[in-house]
Amino acid sequence: MGVSNANKQFVCEKYRTYLEIIYHFGNKVMLMKQLYQYAELLGLAKNFSTFYISIMELVHAEVIQKEPFTAFGKKTQLQMLTLRKYGIRFIGGKQDSYSVASVPRSNGNERILVSIFKNCFIIKKLVPRLMKESKKVTFNAIIGMLNRDYSTILLNKNQGISFLSKLRSDDLLQQLLDVSEVDQDMKRMQEIKLKLAEGLRKGSESSEGKGKGKMHSSSLSPLDDLKNEIHAKADKDLTKAEKLDNYTVDTMLALNAHVAQIKVVNNKVSITVLIFDIHNKKNIHKMVTHVACMYHMFSRYFKQELILRVGIVSIDKFASKNLKAQAESMFIDFISKERKGTRLSAILRDWRVDDEMQKWIEVQFTDYNITNDFMDGIKHANLIRR
Repeated sequence: MGVSNANKQFVCEKYRTYLEIIYHFGNKVMLMKQLYQYAELLGLAKNFSTFYISIMELVHAEVIQKEPFTAFGKKTQLQMLTLRKYGIRFIGGKQDSYSVASVPRSNGNERILVSIFKNCFIIKKLVPRLMKESKKVTFNAIIGMLNRDYSTILLNKNQGISFLSKLRSDDLLQQLLDVSEVDQDMKRMQEIKLKLAEGLRKGSESSEGKGKGKMHSSSLSPLDDLKNEIHAKADKDLTKAEKLDNYTVDTMLALNAHVAQIKVVNNKVSITVLIFDIHNKKNIHKMVTHVACMYHMFSRYFKQELILRVGIVSIDKFASKNLKAQAESMFIDFISKERKGTRLSAILRDWRVDDEMQKWIEVQFTDYNITNDFMDGIKHANLIRR
């Protein structure tokens, strides 16, 4: 016999904050280890035992699902939590389960890896800022700081329009924005959404409602995603300038890059962006291409010179050192055999970011120690109870 909706509702109300954290901070999935960190920070549980009892109540009520976490082919003893349809319905304020979709099962684990990176940022970087400001750490306080920072951390793929809408309506940024450029990109992204929706509708009709389609690209290449977004021309006709001009916020989000903060100091815009190398590709050319495209995009949005700070975030210090070494290696011109600065600088120049523009770009390489913290299961065996 299944769990009654009344019991599910009771458990959801009892543990609403846990569900809100998983839903908003993890896009409906989260490692139990990270949720416990929130429980400690927000004072939701006295210790792990009381926390675990709460989680198991949610599991038994069929509100969340608990299963082992495996990443990069390495099985750990950590657990990942996934919201089930009733939990999604509860947080989304939907009347019935037919109004929500369950979290899709995937052959890969991109969704949980993105969740890990995002929550590492919130826990390691944003929460300490709240504490430094002597503010109580709450779910709403975290949301408030992300909103004040104009952050896209809580946005998922294909949600770039909401970010631009916020910039467009913000009083502080009005005099700094080139509104026509912002509006143009919003229109472009909306047109792409409509085409995708039309394609999904036709696919569903042709398969008698069984076809689900694909709402966004899973490509790991900036160029591939750019090609997908420019539907006016055939791929072979695209120039580098067109690829740069048509890079949008949705392209950025699809590649797991997020605005961490936008600040205005002395009427100058400073933008901090994080690129999450969740697949551990360690490909400096793709990363720097991404940086160049972002710089041109934000330069379209803002009227004056801006400062772009980019943090390329790897899974551990070894991956980060690898990328940094690639970036700082000497670039030698193939034809003239001349040394022409670093590889990072050369790639930026190749993507029309000249030496003067590069003065306003800062690229740093960092990591969240994910390999040690989340993929060495033996070390964290105390966080699993079977």
